[in-house]
Amino acid sequence: MKVCDILKKTGCIEEEHIEKALKIQAGSTKPIGEILLEIGAIRGEDLKEALTLQSDLDSERASDTTAFLKSIDPFSGFDATRLAEIASTMEFRQFEPGENIQKEGSRGHFFLIVKNGLAKISMEKNGEENVVGFLGEGDFGGVAALMSDGIHPSTITAVEPTLCLVQGREDFLEMIRSHPPVGAYFNELIIRFSRQIFTKLLATGTAAVAQTEPFLYTRRVKDIMSPGQLFLSPENTLEDTAAKLIGGAARIAAVVDRDGRLAGTVGFKELVEASLINGEDGLQPIRSIVTRDTTIIDGDSYFFDALHQMMKQGTEALIVMDAGKIAGILTSVDLLKFRGREVLSLIRSIEDAISLIELNSLRQDVENVLRALVADGALPSHACKIVSELNDRIVKRAIKLSEEGRGAPPVPFAWLGLGSEGRKEQTLLTDQDNAIVFDPSGRDPKEMEDYFKGLAEAVVNNLNTCGFPLCKGNIMATNPRYFGDMELWKKKTKNWITVSTERGEDLIDVYTFLDFRAVYGSEPLEEELKRHVMDQFERNPAALRLLAQPIVEIPVPLGFFKNFVVEKNGKYKNTVNIKVNGLLVLTTCVKLLAFHARVAGTNTLERIRKLVEKGIIPADRSEFIEQAFETFLGFKIHNNLLNLDEGRDFSNNVNPANLTTRQKQLLKDSFLAVSEIQKITKEVLRTM
Repeated sequence: MKVCDILKKTGCIEEEHIEKALKIQAGSTKPIGEILLEIGAIRGEDLKEALTLQSDLDSERASDTTAFLKSIDPFSGFDATRLAEIASTMEFRQFEPGENIQKEGSRGHFFLIVKNGLAKISMEKNGEENVVGFLGEGDFGGVAALMSDGIHPSTITAVEPTLCLVQGREDFLEMIRSHPPVGAYFNELIIRFSRQIFTKLLATGTAAVAQTEPFLYTRRVKDIMSPGQLFLSPENTLEDTAAKLIGGAARIAAVVDRDGRLAGTVGFKELVEASLINGEDGLQPIRSIVTRDTTIIDGDSYFFDALHQMMKQGTEALIVMDAGKIAGILTSVDLLKFRGREVLSLIRSIEDAISLIELNSLRQDVENVLRALVADGALPSHACKIVSELNDRIVKRAIKLSEEGRGAPPVPFAWLGLGSEGRKEQTLLTDQDNAIVFDPSGRDPKEMEDYFKGLAEAVVNNLNTCGFPLCKGNIMATNPRYFGDMELWKKKTKNWITVSTERGEDLIDVYTFLDFRAVYGSEPLEEELKRHVMDQFERNPAALRLLAQPIVEIPVPLGFFKNFVVEKNGKYKNTVNIKVNGLLVLTTCVKLLAFHARVAGTNTLERIRKLVEKGIIPADRSEFIEQAFETFLGFKIHNNLLNLDEGRDFSNNVNPANLTTRQKQLLKDSFLAVSEIQKITKEVLRTM
């Protein structure tokens, strides 16, 4: 702390005296304290006490810095001397909410470590801010700029008061030069950050599996390069080059001289500029338009190496070398499309399946896809969308097989997926949650009840055979509560909303039902039923309040000082439940707010974005809530896979003691976001 700040805080000096002394100091080499004495602004004993306090605070701060560094990688293995040496080059700096810690496109001047607080990482895309992550205790910032071209690739903004340990650029570079393992650690950190922003910014966000999915994976560059590589000579003409590019699959070609040496690259961009803008003759050789500023990568490098190179060099194409020879060009499109083919192949197999045994086998392949997506660094929500899409295909095929031998359905119907299936947020071996609704089309519903009851029983049993366990709570189409024609469904849902909620009946299955989505059959039936349910909530707003009341009262497992409050005994001693206290609360609050705002979609992230558009959820908090959702899903998937590998029953309990510092902070932030959505739900629905 500066001497002036100490004097001001202790009431020994007025602000105007400090300003006067600073003006004098601007043209002098004297210490500020000496100037204050000369102008009679302070007493000598006050200055002496301030200097002593400053020394004590600096000593305490240095000790605090060393202890903090000792608690985090890559400094945890250093001895006291090295830690003290590094700590001496750092200082604490406070950032207030909304303050930019670093700005995308600006030069990097310092390295930082978050001591406490929360900051968001964002990047601009098409004029819009895209939040790609958050920084909490123990996280680093500023590394990418300091270790590459000096320019920040992203903006870091304080979300809440954030205290950071800051180190200047030259000191940081000297630190990684003097301690190579630290440099290696931060180089890996850049790659991990690149994975995160690549996934976030390039993700299509669509559930349509047929589209390219930008999931990362550890494949060799030479294995993911597009086939049909095009090699040209500098003597090829503009016309000939255009014909070859248009006639082939390549978007860009390598230009190689007669000795096999790389001359550069040429693509549609160069051709258009030469012929349409500059008006050059089509018979002119391409040697004058070749792009010579190229980046080379070895064919045995991994996907992540290619990604890092593209980001660092600001290019969308890399020249691939294999055994010293030019193998072709790797483009950003190549990085995106490989996983899509694998998923499409599985979809075709599901749609061609002719038996339940075959479907069951393919259901197990879905598990393998999930494992691959997780290993490849896919966002949890994207992985769940893919899994849900594949599961939908299995359900549809199972229904088709169940219809065989029964004749065509007598009237339109819809098979409704409920709960996580309805939200497209399934992970592994999710229990069945389903219902069936049919439209009598003016006929007596009883005439067709036998058909649909038989179909419901066949589908539920067949899905069980395919690997979807029966629901322990009996939330299935074989239960009369989840079966009926449209008029019966309208009566049921009206009763649930207007009568059952007021009586305080157990409506846990209603929460599950409110995620209903037509997986198979008539989507207009789903839409009609959803309009009816929304109308009922609009006429009976107290029902949403009553449904929200028990949810907003579920406590998050954090103590006063944000420490985890774990189970004290029993099977799950020393753990927290990420589903009951986290994911369930978050998705349910969002769901109830969605019905309040007449948002028809069922996916949690899509609901959040619509609620932001409608002004229900503040835009500056939605990013925090979305990140929490991703975190909970990620932990759930990890737990599911671990339980499966160890042959244990699925559990949603996590022991914080087994988590890294970063994981603990992510989980804490996620539970804080749950408190935030509970608060918003209380305010919007006016619960007590």
